Amino acid sequence: MKTILRGGLFAAVAAAILTLSPFASASAMDDLSWFGNTGATSGPVKDTDYSGYWWWPTIPASNSNDQEVWGNRGVVYNMYKVTPPPKPEAPKPPKPDAPVKVERKVPIANSILFDFDSSVLKAEGQKEVNRVAGIMKANAGDTLTVEGHTCDKGSDAYNQGLGQRRADSVSSALKSQGVAANRLTSVSKGEKAPAVANDSEANRAKNRRVVLLFKIK
Repeated sequence: MKTILRGGLFAAVAAAILTLSPFASASAMDDLSWFGNTGATSGPVKDTDYSGYWWWPTIPASNSNDQEVWGNRGVVYNMYKVTPPPKPEAPKPPKPDAPVKVERKVPIANSILFDFDSSVLKAEGQKEVNRVAGIMKANAGDTLTVEGHTCDKGSDAYNQGLGQRRADSVSSALKSQGVAANRLTSVSKGEKAPAVANDSEANRAKNRRVVLLFKIK
């Protein structure tokens, strides 16, 4: 008996609450989504549980008397497509560093020595010719001046000719190693530009020479 009374009392209270609430004037499929609204949203919000969007407009465009189903308030599914935000641009790769230009030093050749009154290339001189020819072939823009020199024995005119013969002898050896003739210039300095003073036989031997001067590009 007490259980029946309690049940009846509960039903009466529930009916009174429904009578006083907005549900009382809403039809079965009407817009009830506004009920319990806590504030308007600026746009549709993705539903976390369903494949749709919802929003709470501040002012309804219709359904003011709760006579239309849903109106412009509440849940709308599969009718609103949210434009995704633009993808951030991929970071641009850094510009490669400019190649560092390494300054090339001018090669230095050893003097090629000759016997007294001779323009015949000796074995030691041929080794230096081979080394210089390798540098020239590895650097196609280089040119070479071949200078012939003598000691002070003999006349100036004779030594001028001897110096030229020595320069020509080295130039011919370089050409035989594959160095183009247009990259070589042969000149004679005669006895006018000694490496050391002509005051001893040892020093005179040092002045009987060919000097190779590189010009690099």
